[in-house]
Amino acid sequence: MLRYIRIQDNNKRDADINFKSVRTGNLIYLALESGEKPISKKVLKSTVENSIPHLVNKSEPTDDDYAKFSEKLLNDDSEMDFELFGKFIGKTDKIYTDKELNPVYNVTISEQILNPQGELVEEKQQKHISSNITGEDIVKWTGKYLPKKKLYNKIVLSSKYELKHVNGLTFDFLFTIAKDLHDKDSFMMLGGGKGNEPLVMNENGKPYRAFLEGKVKGNSYCLIMHLSNQEYKNV
Repeated sequence: MLRYIRIQDNNKRDADINFKSVRTGNLIYLALESGEKPISKKVLKSTVENSIPHLVNKSEPTDDDYAKFSEKLLNDDSEMDFELFGKFIGKTDKIYTDKELNPVYNVTISEQILNPQGELVEEKQQKHISSNITGEDIVKWTGKYLPKKKLYNKIVLSSKYELKHVNGLTFDFLFTIAKDLHDKDSFMMLGGGKGNEPLVMNENGKPYRAFLEGKVKGNSYCLIMHLSNQEYKNV
């Protein structure tokens, strides 16, 4: 699925371009004797009927209850469903349940604020956060160049996206941006809204500060947008 972002350059021109997540796989991994990479699969461990709380059947069991329960497990293996245990699980759906694990409907999601002791201080309705990277929203060029050496000492970069052209015109558009950043050996800070707001990549997603990195080699370019939500020094 193609994803688009509307980005602006230093001349306040904007264009809709593609972007995709950049992920580097692990270079070291477990392998079989044949050298093949093992495949991870989800398996079913137990059901509600075989869970310990359901088998003990007490809200506040005592040590004696647990001792009797242990003897019961040794005798009849009631904690294991031999028909279902170890069964491979494919695609699953998430459902909401109450404390008794009964399905609930018409769920209202709220935002809870806890104190350091884990006590509820405030509960309020969760606000809808709209994405601000495409459509009528433009990711703006702030004009704030940040030398690479200085940025790495101030910001924790958590994820990155590659920006890609969709035609010849957007190639020239992005190549010019990449060359400017490459020549200055700097990142460019990007902003949403009026140019000073964090970027929200998805609906109800987390806000991130964005930093654009550009590299060129001959007639080729590479534009990487780094995201951070862990600032620990002013930039």
